Amino acid sequence: MSTEWAPSPTFSIPTDRLHISYFQVDNPKQSEFLVRLWNTEDFIKSCGNTGLDTPEKAAAFIKNRVQKDYLRNKHGQFLVSLKPHPDASLAESRPIGVVSLMKGEPPNAYSAPDIGYTILPEESGKGYATEASSGLLEYARRELGVKDVLGFCGHDDARSARVLQKIGLQFRGNRKLRVFGGAHSAVYAWPEMSQDLIVYGIDD
Repeated sequence: MSTEWAPSPTFSIPTDRLHISYFQVDNPKQSEFLVRLWNTEDFIKSCGNTGLDTPEKAAAFIKNRVQKDYLRNKHGQFLVSLKPHPDASLAESRPIGVVSLMKGEPPNAYSAPDIGYTILPEESGKGYATEASSGLLEYARRELGVKDVLGFCGHDDARSARVLQKIGLQFRGNRKLRVFGGAHSAVYAWPEMSQDLIVYGIDD
């Protein structure tokens, strides 16, 4: 693992309405926001209870998990912040969600990262998940050389499925994925990726 590179606190992937930035270990407001976001009813229903119910636990998670992903892949979980006006800086913007491009550690990992997102319930339905996901994927392809991307959601999660389709991923069927404990999941992938998903380590 390289220690020469570190996530900059001023880094941002700007989109029309959003800033996409790295989580920082020493930012208590970000830890507090993560607790708020991951303990909403919507998040727990779709993703389960993370157990991160205090800022201290969230800060430890950012340090021990999120930062580790950054150092290994230069991507992982990113903070999504809403601009108050089109030219607003990252510092002026307000956190509303998380967008992620995750790739696990071998041997229990797929060979391609997967895109994910969660937005505060009061900000959902406004296209922010689609905008953040598109912005992150464009950056990952252009700057990090990411060529293959997967997407997963519950087989009956129509809202998440629409986002995956809007950002250009193609439905590849429903599977009971072992990495998710056999949960019945819808699988999406870039259209140019192999039709045989076993190539990427995906099997039932």
